[in-house]
Formats: sequence, C-alpha cells, structure tokens
Amino acid sequence: MPNEHLKKIHIVFKTHLDVGYTDFAKNVKAKYFSSFFPKAIEIAETLKNAGGDERFIWTTGSWLIYEYLKQAKPVNRKRMEGAIMAGDIKWHGLPFTTHSELMDVSLFKFGLSLSKELDERFGKKTIAAKMTDIPGHTRGIVKLLDEAGIKLLHIGVNPASMPPDVPEAFVWKNPDDSEIIVLYYKGEYGGLTVLPGASVALYFAQTHDNLGPHSLDQIKEIYNEIQGRYPDAKIIASTMDDFARDLFKNKLELPVITEEIGDTWIHGVGTDPTKVRRFRELYRLRRQWEESSVAKAIPERFSKFSRYLLMIPEHTWGLDEKTYLADYKNYSVNDFVKARDKEKFKKFESSWKEQRNYIDKAIKSLGTTSLSKQAKKRIEEIEPYIPDKKGFKRVDDKDGLFDTTHFIVGFDPVNGAIIYLKDKETNRNWANKKNKFAFFTYETFSQKEYDRFLKQYQYPEKAPEWYPKDFSKPGIKKVSKSYRKWHPDLIEMYFCKDDSGVHFLIELKTPEESFKYYGCPRKLIIEVDFPLNEKYILINFQWFDKSACRLPEAIWLSFSPRTKNREGWMMDKLGELISPLEVIRNGNCKLHAVGKGVEYHGEEGGLIIETFDAPLVAPGEMSLLNFNNRQPPMKRGMHFNLYNNIWGTNFPMWFEEDARFRF
Repeated sequence: MPNEHLKKIHIVFKTHLDVGYTDFAKNVKAKYFSSFFPKAIEIAETLKNAGGDERFIWTTGSWLIYEYLKQAKPVNRKRMEGAIMAGDIKWHGLPFTTHSELMDVSLFKFGLSLSKELDERFGKKTIAAKMTDIPGHTRGIVKLLDEAGIKLLHIGVNPASMPPDVPEAFVWKNPDDSEIIVLYYKGEYGGLTVLPGASVALYFAQTHDNLGPHSLDQIKEIYNEIQGRYPDAKIIASTMDDFARDLFKNKLELPVITEEIGDTWIHGVGTDPTKVRRFRELYRLRRQWEESSVAKAIPERFSKFSRYLLMIPEHTWGLDEKTYLADYKNYSVNDFVKARDKEKFKKFESSWKEQRNYIDKAIKSLGTTSLSKQAKKRIEEIEPYIPDKKGFKRVDDKDGLFDTTHFIVGFDPVNGAIIYLKDKETNRNWANKKNKFAFFTYETFSQKEYDRFLKQYQYPEKAPEWYPKDFSKPGIKKVSKSYRKWHPDLIEMYFCKDDSGVHFLIELKTPEESFKYYGCPRKLIIEVDFPLNEKYILINFQWFDKSACRLPEAIWLSFSPRTKNREGWMMDKLGELISPLEVIRNGNCKLHAVGKGVEYHGEEGGLIIETFDAPLVAPGEMSLLNFNNRQPPMKRGMHFNLYNNIWGTNFPMWFEEDARFRF
C-alpha cells in the first residue's frame, strides 16, 4: 500500500564484495578492475545519454576504489577519476565487510581513513557506511564510526542467518554517548527500507557475491517496480550519503539500543591459528610504529603494509566449499588422507594459503627498511618451539605446592592445569580442582549438534537449499556418531628457579583415540613463569604433532577462577570494555573476539587475563553449535577457543601445524 508521506526513494546500486569465495582473491580483484568498474562507468554514461529518468550510480567500499586508483594505467585512472567527479562511482565509509572485532582500534581507524583520503582527493564528504553478510558487529565500532563522521550504517544480513533482535532502524549508543543510526535489513543484503513518517526511503539494489553491476534491463526493471509500488514518489539513483542527508531532514524518533550485538560468524577466525597469531603480533607492532611516529618516514610503505593487514579481518578466507570441493564423503582419517591428493582438494586448500599470504605481503611491502627487519624478527620470535630443559629439574611430587615471590601455586597431577593459586598479598586463592587455570580440552561434534544448530540459527521458515552446506558438514553422520570430549594426561613436570623467577615446564599427552580417529595434537607443552619482581604470571601453551582433520573439532584452554560476582567480567572489544551479560537477543552471547583480553573485578579482588595470540573467548562455558539466548554462567570463567573448523563455507576446513598461544 502506497505511503502517503513518501516523497522520494533513493536507489543505491551495489555488489556484495567477497575478496575470494567465488574465485581466488587475486582473480576477484582483477575482475572488478578489468570488467566491473568499466562496465559500471559505461552503464552510467549510457543512461545519461539516453535522456530518460533512469540513472546509475555504483557504490562500493572504499578499498576497491582506493586500490584501483593505485594500480590503474593513466588512461584508466583518468576515466575513473572522471566518473567519480561526475558522481557515477561512489565509495561508502568502510573498506569492505569485516569481522570488525578481530581488529584493534588503530587498524579499524585505518580502514576508515581510506574513504577520508578519497574524500579529500575528490572534494567529497562521506557520512554513511555499509556492512553486508555478517549478521552483527561489536558495539566497539560505534565510537570509531562516530569519530570518523559516519552518521549512518546499513547492515544487510546473510539470507539464511539469524539476525539480532533489533528494530529495522535504531540509534546505537555507546556509554560515552557516541552514537550512530543503524538500518538493519534482515534476510537479505538489502532491499526497501521505509521508516514510519519519513518522507524519504532507501532501496538497496544489490547484486550478490561478486556478480558485478546490474544490466541496463535490470536497472529499468528496478525503476519500474518501485515506481509501480509508489507512484507518487520520486525515484532517483543515489548514494548512501545523499539518502542520509535527506533522511536527517526528517524528525526521526528512533528506538535507542545500548547493548552489545556481536558477530555470530566470529568462530570462523579460529580456523587458522598461525595466521591469526602473526596478524595480532603485527597489528601490535604496527600500533607501536604509529604511536612512535616512525611510520611517518615511509608513509606509502606503511599504508601498503596496513592495507595488507586489513585483508585478514575481511570476511572471506578462501573459496566456497560447496562450489569448489562439494565432497560429503571423505571425512574419516583414512579416506581424507587419500582424497587430499585429488586436484580439487589441493585447489581448495591453496585458497587458504592465498589468504594467509597477506601476512607475508604486508612484511614485503616494507621493503628493506628497519621496520621490515623488526616485523620479520617479531614473527620469528612467536613461532612454536620445543623448550630447552637446561637448568630444570624433574618434579617427583606433582601434588605439592610451590612458593614464588607473589603466589603459591599447585598443579593437577592428572592433567597439568593450575588448581591452586594463592595471592600471598591478599591471601586469596583463585583456583581449586573445580576452578582450573590453563585447562586443555579437545572436543569433536556429530550430526546431532549440527541438527540442533541448524534449527536454532535458521532465519526464514524455509531456508535456502545451500544453508546446511554452508553452515554444517553434510555426510559426517556415518563417521562422527556422537559428541566427544578429551583432556590430556600429565607426563612430566619440571621446575627451575633462577634470578628472573620461578619457572615450570609441563609435558602432556592426549588420549590415543583423540588423535587416531580425529585431529587432536599428540603432544602439549605448558610453560608457566612467575617473575621475581613483578606480580603477574606468564603462560606459554604449545601443541605439536596435530594431524589434519575434516571432522568438526575444537580446541580450548580454560581459565575458571573462583569468583563471587557474575557481573564482574568485562571483555576488551575494539577498545571498549563490554560485559558478556549485555548481549542483545540473537546476538552472539556465546563467543567473542577480544583484543587485549578479559578482566574480572569483585569484592574479593580482581584479575586480568591477557591473550596475545588467541582472540576467541567463550564466556562461562565452551559453547559451539548451540545458538541460544541463555546468559552465560559466568562463575565458570572464560574459555579461549584456540582452534575450530565448524564452519562449512569458505574458512579453512583443516589445520595440521604446530601452534603457540601466550597468556
């Protein structure tokens, strides 16, 4: 039914960018540059010359346009610059769709700076941005978008994914009063958004994954369809910025949301521990360079380095499994080993290597500068290694308590976890046999867990046919018959006391069944250091001899201190301290990506758990493949997910490297 208040409808034409997924990332990028951009410019000019009412303006994230202008030949660059000045090509405020909470504040700001640079170059002012596909993001982005002058954010949700329980339009507000208006489109990347009482509406005409700009016929069909539905409204090709400016002329009375939303796809970043470990080390190093101003000496190289790092949180991590692999039989260890020699398996796996290679490209972009040497050194220093036992003595009484400068500590003689941790200053014991620190768990999943998850997470009543292929692992029923969970056995424990403090080295082995039929690492080593003059504990956890496994698996290290205040936990997400208990309904209350780590404060005291290499943390309990809105049981602590492969789409599906995680 026509809306009598509606005077104008802004059509924004866009394509959803996956830097990968439909093809290798390098080919996707080349297609936009050699085909899609020229086609979009040609269509815009053709419609102008036709003299009719239809126009075409193509919107993309800032990264595509920025990169195009960097690499284009002079004649092509000039043509693009002309199209931008003519208003035929436009960027929005974000580089592309990201797992935003995987970044630190500095890198997220860098992503926003690309549109700022383009604005300054072409005399524009960008005030709107778009995220597509991923159902939600952390509240930590609100302040950063607000500070960058972004006033409107449109989020279009993957057609099969459960969206958060938020209104179609709302003000997302931070505790510091920073805010942004958010338009949510559920069940699709975009469509028609008509706000009550507003005189303008937004129609997102968005082609799907890397399909490129609309054809002339499609554009005319879109105009005709909208005009038919709203005969009294003016229909114009537009930009998100122009729509936002028109919208803000209306007196808007929008609901205010202050809760965290989170990213219900964030488990995907746990599929490549090596890539993420190196990424986090480099973004910390990048931040140091930025804060010390050394990066200003090489602005072009530093920008290129930063743009490669930005590709890690981009939401595409490989080829689409259902298109390029489509193998739903070879799950068992023996079958998988044989199948892996097939060309389609090799091709599929190579797409993950292409994505990981952004790390190497980032370092290479620094050339022969001292920064390049620093980056290489930092990466070398965080690689897994077998510790030297020189100076250590074997501990025979594994049940004993050990005295250090600030703590008295005891270990579980069965699994090596910390089960006694008394602060000598406060006399507070943070651990016991129920509340362990650095407790290892390996788990595998069956069809039963996926059936539950698919039912919980499905958004429309009739999900797309590709839904189970993307979000589960069809065919595992015959091989993985039930959920399983294993803990390690302590083999040996060593002790050393020197001028720097007290040090423990614990060797663990895992049950044979867990690595014979699945992919559990065979050998685990935990180093626990108590510095002499500083009141903190260093934990270095490593695994070795992990086999590749196609069956769904997850690896955890849990920290479950004895606490009294369930509301005392906070998580660092993009520079904001966010409670795990303030997640909105159908957001992600089960798993988060954190920056510095998590902290607890209560009447009995407090503690901070910093995580250097593992961003994923599950509050209260390990919880994958169980999408519900139950509040996490926070007295059970925090559980760091070191690895999982539960996705079924374009994330790495197996991992077989040694790994290291520092806390």
